[in-house]
Amino acid sequence: MTILRYSKGTNDFFTNQLMDQLFRETKWNVQKTMQTGQAINPSTNVLDEKESFVIEMAIPGFTKEEVVIKLADGLLKITGKKEGCATRKYVRKEFAASDLERSFKLSEGIDQENISAEVRDGILFVNLPKAKVEEPKVKEIHIQ
Repeated sequence: MTILRYSKGTNDFFTNQLMDQLFRETKWNVQKTMQTGQAINPSTNVLDEKESFVIEMAIPGFTKEEVVIKLADGLLKITGKKEGCATRKYVRKEFAASDLERSFKLSEGIDQENISAEVRDGILFVNLPKAKVEEPKVKEIHIQ
């Protein structure tokens, strides 16, 4: 085995600049969201189960009363609004409770009348039951 000595080359300088820029932009975007109160897109998983699809959405800090789910014209819209944060006086504030918003276009294969939702441990579960597909009945005709 050969041991190579590490030396900073010119590529390291550019890599470091790019990484610094990435972190600066990310920090700026987070700060901008916190200051302007823009809605964030929460992390979401969609599971395909036998009888339904399940949307799992991370909504830490939100209660079920602060989250609203609406269905109109095949569009499922989930919004959340934190109340009372603007009236508090913070000595130090490292995170902000911003609003959340996420929309999903539902397909024809969803039974929109039986959609249900619940919140457990900071995760919103939306159950989208699959529509029952009726197989065409085959009628056998007897020959006379």
